[in-house]
Amino acid sequence: MRRFLPLLAAAALTAAAAPVSAQSGFALKGHFLYNQSTAEEADRTDDLPSEDGFSLGAELVLPMNIGVGVSAYANGRAREADVETQSFGLLAEANYFFDLPIIPITPYAGVHAGLGRFTYEDIGNGEPEIEDSRTQLGFQVGLRWQLTRMFGIDAQYRRVSDSASDSQSIDLERNQVMVGVTLF
Repeated sequence: MRRFLPLLAAAALTAAAAPVSAQSGFALKGHFLYNQSTAEEADRTDDLPSEDGFSLGAELVLPMNIGVGVSAYANGRAREADVETQSFGLLAEANYFFDLPIIPITPYAGVHAGLGRFTYEDIGNGEPEIEDSRTQLGFQVGLRWQLTRMFGIDAQYRRVSDSASDSQSIDLERNQVMVGVTLF
């Protein structure tokens, strides 16, 4: 029995490493979203109240390790003193998945572009100060742990820049950390 232990250990490692890369094909994604927002105007940067939210999406991972898809994110109303914020975005994204031998974790990096809505309201006087549709550009990096052929766990950092605004001079930046699942 003792001489079979190394063989059993090697077989267990091989079986555990079977799903070593992100799967090819169509996938649905859902993430919990930790959000942090800042506004920059001229030489001043302010942290804005930021509520956590969620992100839902779909992607097609091609056999050459490129994933293309769409995702939407929303976060609830965040209040701080007399200020209330809320945001929503719809993004088209492209990611490249890096195959690593032996370990079942696949890092990825990509870019995204989309449209979003950001509302900043001063509750004290009851009038919206910013209610703007914005073009969103940014990047994301993440890790996908493919547990089975049908199920993966994602952790992602996404930087969203809303600097291409249509009528505002304020640049909005969002740092989002997302944890969720991917179903193939």
